[in-house]
Amino acid sequence: MSYLNDNPVPLLLLLAAAAFVAFLSGSSKGRSIAGLCVLLGVGLFFLERYLISPAEEVELQLETMLQHFKDRDLDAIASQISADRQNLTAIARNGLELVDIDDSFHIKSVDVTFDEAGKNATAMIRANGTVTHKHGGGGGHVPTFWKTVWKPEGGQWKMNAVTRLNPANGAEIEHLSAN
Repeated sequence: MSYLNDNPVPLLLLLAAAAFVAFLSGSSKGRSIAGLCVLLGVGLFFLERYLISPAEEVELQLETMLQHFKDRDLDAIASQISADRQNLTAIARNGLELVDIDDSFHIKSVDVTFDEAGKNATAMIRANGTVTHKHGGGGGHVPTFWKTVWKPEGGQWKMNAVTRLNPANGAEIEHLSAN
């Protein structure tokens, strides 16, 4: 079901094609099949809007966290971090002291995978945009690549680990390095 929920477009296109072919047959049975395909497509469209997969939940948490960084809201950022990983809050605080993130900064891609037990999610994130250094001035367009691990806590996905990666080769780099 997660495939349909994450990307229903192929099935919607298949239903549309089947409805078109059935309608072209000209028979009453063909029109009935076409109508059924259209109803199924509409139902699938609304079902997809209603259901949110765990991968989409993690993506929503990432978008929310990025907005909290743009808003410089450390308390909101901390609320998205696992209770037993408060060192990540300190890293976020240090980051907010070093840079301002422009509204143009955005997530380009997210790839969410789950461990075998389905209890933890790993999200590989590519993001870029304008960042301004608070000390020493300057800044500019910055590409970033992150590996984050999320776990469910109290009915919500919470960040449990974060690793900054080199966007070119994927090698691990320090969270707050100038690279």
